Amino acid sequence: MSKKVVTFDETSHTYTHKDLGKFISVTTLLGKYKKPFDSHYHATRVAEREGVTKEMVLEMWEAEKNRACDRGTEIHKLLEDYINFGETAANYNWLFKTYNNVVERTIDKFQKVLCENILYNEEHKVAGMSDLIYEHSGDEFTVGDFKTNKKFRFSSSFGERLLAPVEHLHYCEFNSYALQLSMYAYMYEKLTGKKCRKCVIFYLKENRFLPYHINYMKSDVEAI
Repeated sequence: MSKKVVTFDETSHTYTHKDLGKFISVTTLLGKYKKPFDSHYHATRVAEREGVTKEMVLEMWEAEKNRACDRGTEIHKLLEDYINFGETAANYNWLFKTYNNVVERTIDKFQKVLCENILYNEEHKVAGMSDLIYEHSGDEFTVGDFKTNKKFRFSSSFGERLLAPVEHLHYCEFNSYALQLSMYAYMYEKLTGKKCRKCVIFYLKENRFLPYHINYMKSDVEAI
């Protein structure tokens, strides 16, 4: 498998196959199975409750989203440099320590780890960037992924569900991430002929990674 088959443009966040052109990203594809968030409707409700304008609420949400995105990008870059090159950064020893601890506790013995690896499927023209692929002996692998967002729900408080053909799943972060990692696992299986052993989310909460094991949802990925 060669990264040169599919390239990623960070500015436009697009994947391009050398022969087949543009591929849809995993994030965009999975977004098609979520009900659109009506930000203006919900902002109006919050504004009325808090006694402020809708515009103020929208601006606050946008600022919070940007802060979270910037922090997530920084954490990912620090860990990528640490895993690939052994580079550390001042004031971030806690980050590398908690990563080492969670890997030692949750990942079976592995031969190598691939970080920020482009995965793709030519049949469906889908591509994505996996945070971590741990390769074990015996042609097996584990998919890992860093998550740094504030919310991490395991169900929907209002009973909301994803759209068909995965409407049996609640609309929440856990299920969204489970599908994402399962899609990475599916593509890596197809590209390498290896088998997925397990998938693990590393959720950073209060400066400590919490491991969440998920089922490999292969049948749901095939349905999508």
